[in-house]
Amino acid sequence: MKRILTAAAIASLVSSPALAASYNFDVLYSGGGVAALAPGSDDPNTVNLQPGDSFDWTIRSDSSAYWSVLVNGNFFPLMAFATWPSGERIGDFDLNLLLDGTNVVTQSGFGVSNKFVHVGTNTISLSTGLRFDEMRLHYSLTAMSPETPGNPADTNLTGLLPIFGAPEMNPFSTGIAYAVPEPETYAMMLAGLGVLGAVARRRREARAD
Repeated sequence: MKRILTAAAIASLVSSPALAASYNFDVLYSGGGVAALAPGSDDPNTVNLQPGDSFDWTIRSDSSAYWSVLVNGNFFPLMAFATWPSGERIGDFDLNLLLDGTNVVTQSGFGVSNKFVHVGTNTISLSTGLRFDEMRLHYSLTAMSPETPGNPADTNLTGLLPIFGAPEMNPFSTGIAYAVPEPETYAMMLAGLGVLGAVARRRREARAD
């Protein structure tokens, strides 16, 4: 009887689905298409996403620069990994764009279909004048079917940045710039600090008299 129970238990373990995996991708962006993983980040290039798996993907400027929307537009896909093999992937996502740590855009999608070789968002609408220095995407894959029957139902992630590059580099969805504050802005800030310092010194001197 013990042998029968042991065999049944082993069979149950072998046939049970693997536990869902959760990944964290933290990317530092320096402009010009240059990106690097932050310390402690998972590497998306080693991930084969399976139904039930999820990831949190952050891309943030590692300087004082920010993205600026120059014209109202529908930007495809904004934040989606390149993936292979070609197929259709169904999933849920929450997208947040932030400026100085504050949410400026939040969009969600449920049961979203990504066809062929990307996984993440599809078209995202943004308004003129919007600025953001950080993009965060939470994505959960719920189903996947390969384009060619017989191919493995895999979702191998590729790269650190979206499939067509950083938002300002996407040749198919133009209208976003990656801007660094002008030197004049820094000069004005420094001048303002100098004035405040001078006023503070005069007040101290006046009290001393």
